Amino acid sequence: MSRSLRKSANGLFILLLLQFLSLASASAQQPLRWGADPSGGAPYVYADPANPDHYIGYEKEMVDALAAAINRKPEFVPTDWESIVSTLERGSFDIVVNGLEPTKDREQQISFSKPYYVFEQQLTVRKDETRIHSITDCLTLHLVIGTLGNTAASRYMQKEGITFRGYPDPVAAYRDLELKRIDGVLMDVPMEMYYARSNPALKAAGAPFLRGTYNIGLRKGDQALKTEIDAAIDKIILDGTLERILKKWNLWNDAQVEMQAPTLAGKKSDTISYDLTSVSFNWRQAIGRLARAALVTVLLAFGSMFIAALLGMPLAVGQSMGPRWISKPCTVYIEFFRGTPVLVQLLFLYFGLPAVGIRMSGLLTALIGLGLNYAAYESQVYRAALEALPRGQWEAAYSLGMSPLLAFRRIILPQAFRIALPPMTNDFVSLFKDTSVAYVISVWELATAYRELANASGQFLLLGVTVSAFYLAMSLPLAHLARRLERRLRNRQASEEPVAEVTV
Repeated sequence: MSRSLRKSANGLFILLLLQFLSLASASAQQPLRWGADPSGGAPYVYADPANPDHYIGYEKEMVDALAAAINRKPEFVPTDWESIVSTLERGSFDIVVNGLEPTKDREQQISFSKPYYVFEQQLTVRKDETRIHSITDCLTLHLVIGTLGNTAASRYMQKEGITFRGYPDPVAAYRDLELKRIDGVLMDVPMEMYYARSNPALKAAGAPFLRGTYNIGLRKGDQALKTEIDAAIDKIILDGTLERILKKWNLWNDAQVEMQAPTLAGKKSDTISYDLTSVSFNWRQAIGRLARAALVTVLLAFGSMFIAALLGMPLAVGQSMGPRWISKPCTVYIEFFRGTPVLVQLLFLYFGLPAVGIRMSGLLTALIGLGLNYAAYESQVYRAALEALPRGQWEAAYSLGMSPLLAFRRIILPQAFRIALPPMTNDFVSLFKDTSVAYVISVWELATAYRELANASGQFLLLGVTVSAFYLAMSLPLAHLARRLERRLRNRQASEEPVAEVTV
């Protein structure tokens, strides 16, 4: 082989080797896992309506830029907003980028980067609202304002004594405002701009207020990553990337110019503190809030079980003993409510029925929804109890001259009740726990209260023990009462001569 060909071959080999090393380096790129809640998360991060498998949002674009600046590969980890701080502490992801406000109580759990966005709060009311001109009017008039749980807005209203209702996402809050279930909504301007500003049925009440910052959350002790993130924020500010992203999403304003000015001037500015929303944990108040939430849970459980028992027996009789034109609809009802999630049923009743003019409060919706759902399950308990009785019981009652209705009321029902009582008690105890799904329609019951208080304070263990004690205090007396009733019915049955023996 000639010298020129040998050189050419060596050069080609070196080029291929460099390309291989470059690809290997790229494939070994360390991931940057970031957590956020995409449910109702516009314009932060949310599923693209045109391509639901793809996430978009200004924070998503910003994280991509930050990851590129520190030579990492971004990996999005969807999570729940209420538990996002505790999930970060567990190590499910490396950073939180989800409109997270730095507060003193959160600083006890996690670290914060320098700010990347300055936000303000905006109060929104219905278009025909004439009473409300500022957030002060809401306190004076004792109005109910909706917002997201464990946010700057909810903390501010808690400190000011304004009655508010927490929601899992902004869509539900603004929808309830339209349906006149609440009097106003207080949200960060980015959410207000995306969900409310273009809605002709709503309007802003007063100017934006209560300025604060969004910072990236990191685990305590992860100083190396914090240094990298802070440097990356400076980089995307200096090269104009962050400004371009914010302008693209219509989020650029004078507050951002003010925040970025020190960095652009070459001055050190680690943080801008607008810590107006920190709250201290008060155990006395927490116990009081849990007790009120427990009362709501008791009301939901007893009311729903009453509806379930009231509907369950006709469904059981209709399915097992009725003619075809009755048994078929009963079967359809039972299979529908057993075959679809109760959470979906509650959302349908709460947000779907207003489309046909039926509007109910969250508490009433939960009461009826859980009652309708459990009626399907109770009907099968009653049906099994009825079918467990020998046919001779009916025949003995008929031989005594009883009508079918009288035989059912005096002979069949008492015996079926004794058989059905244990599974009925079990369902009732389960219903106490299933009331927790009512959080999706903003009913503040015991499980929701625990989640909000624990996520706001970090007191998961002690609050968990307290909430467990509340649940046991509600369910154990019920189980004890059911056992006493079972023994009483069993003793009465033993002391009476069976009707079946009073036959020829």
